[in-house]
Amino acid sequence: MAAVRRSARWGCALAAAVLAMPAAAQQGMLQGVWAMDDRGAWEELAPTDAAQQALARFDRAADDPSMRCVAPGLIRTAESRPPVEFVEQDHQILMIYESFNVVRRIYTNARPPPEWLPPSPLGYSVGAWHGDALVVETTHLTPHLLNDAGFPFSGDPAARIVERYRPSADRLELEFTVEDPVYLRQPATRTLTFDRMHDALLLHYACDPLDATGWRLPATENSLRDLRQWLDLRPLIPE
Repeated sequence: MAAVRRSARWGCALAAAVLAMPAAAQQGMLQGVWAMDDRGAWEELAPTDAAQQALARFDRAADDPSMRCVAPGLIRTAESRPPVEFVEQDHQILMIYESFNVVRRIYTNARPPPEWLPPSPLGYSVGAWHGDALVVETTHLTPHLLNDAGFPFSGDPAARIVERYRPSADRLELEFTVEDPVYLRQPATRTLTFDRMHDALLLHYACDPLDATGWRLPATENSLRDLRQWLDLRPLIPE
């Protein structure tokens, strides 16, 4: 009987090891620097009435924080053109975006968010390997923009972002899905692809808020309005 019990325990351990092999085999494949190759278009981007009203009010010069050198939030940071570096650790994956020098943590130890955690532009991300894909779910997000045209993301407690990273040698596919019951009639999906950059270094992202609104402010036919808007947005120069 003892031999049978030992055999049963060994069988369970072997089965667990086999189930864990696909995920373990993928660990380490994200490590390094990646540059975007193709930024696919949004699919099923169906705005609600509230989203259409927000789009009608949108003024990029005043409503886009990146115009003032403020990082634009998770969605547009993740789809930015500058490269991103993955640093894989035992309990987490660090994502270092060259864009706006943003650093993001993806917890891979099933660590739940604390009850006191406030929403933030990057939210709270938990990831796990499912076969050949690292699946990341992000919650606790603040309102921000889904694209440069001003499509809003509500930051509602029921809103979330799901990412699926599929690395293969020197190629990476990212399927990006946004769920927002306030501004989207259905989940919107976008697929991005990246190429590995061997021996690459990230550069410092320099953006001076004293100058940013000057050259990034869209020019219109009303030059006086443009000047007044630029003066209103330009931060005060310390005395």
